Amino acid sequence: MSLEYCHPAESDVEAVTDVLNRSRRELPLHLDQSVEEVEAQTFKNTDYNPNGFWLALRDSQIIGYGGALIEKSRIEAGFNDGWITIEVIPEYRGKGIEQELMMRALNYLTLKEIGTAQRWCKGTKGWRHNLLLEFGFTAAHYEYVMVWKGETPERYPLPGIIHLQHTLFREATNEEVETFVEVFNDAFKEYYNFSPATVERFIKSREIDRNIWRITFAKDGSRIVGVLKCCESVQYNKENNTKIGWVDILGVIKGYRRKGIGKALLSDGMAWIYDRGMDTIYLDLNAENRNALSLYTSLGFKIDREDTIYREKLE
Repeated sequence: MSLEYCHPAESDVEAVTDVLNRSRRELPLHLDQSVEEVEAQTFKNTDYNPNGFWLALRDSQIIGYGGALIEKSRIEAGFNDGWITIEVIPEYRGKGIEQELMMRALNYLTLKEIGTAQRWCKGTKGWRHNLLLEFGFTAAHYEYVMVWKGETPERYPLPGIIHLQHTLFREATNEEVETFVEVFNDAFKEYYNFSPATVERFIKSREIDRNIWRITFAKDGSRIVGVLKCCESVQYNKENNTKIGWVDILGVIKGYRRKGIGKALLSDGMAWIYDRGMDTIYLDLNAENRNALSLYTSLGFKIDREDTIYREKLE
């Protein structure tokens, strides 16, 4: 099998999308990405450098894609690391393509003087995990994906003078998005491996995401002290005949925690998802965050699977 490797060009986005989707369809809760979504993550992403990514071609057909992304926000936050992506169409795996893409990605990070390579993987086993272990990565951290299935979610009251303000994400103004991101970053700044999110990323997501998202602000008077972002998984449900929703973000700023605000926010979001006809709700969390785990368990969530973040120190 004759193979060639080259850097991607903008004209390759459709073929890259095809490789990503075909490679990832084996993963749980997978939804094929659109070309527009992949374009937003690559050539329309200011952090993306095509010189850090490669296409694997067989007879001019793109059969693999991989490389490393260095995020400016993480570097500025003091994290000298980069994220690895390696995907190969199933029938071409096990032929050395994954290894070649990995070597190129790691060499790129080394040339950029990045100290750590990392990758997030669904589950705890499979070819992606084996590839990382082969190259000396170690499991550094775990995340839980939790699921709720049940009757009508119980609503919990807000404490004191706290009140909620809702808006559909697609209808949110740029100012509202900016405020949401500011509170989100403030609420999560002390958490493991967190680096500030950018307003630009959220605005791009607002424009192209195919789900119906709602954002919620918890307010003490005019001060925003907590946020929630949740959705009805429209496209996934359509393709899989399911009724699934997701809670993507739940955060309360320091000084307002352990007062019942997080529980009230989450139960309100669950009720909104349920009222839209959904019968299953997912969320994920840092496996070491025992307070969040206790909160989610108290509302009926159960651990569905464990995901892994791998890291390798680079010389």
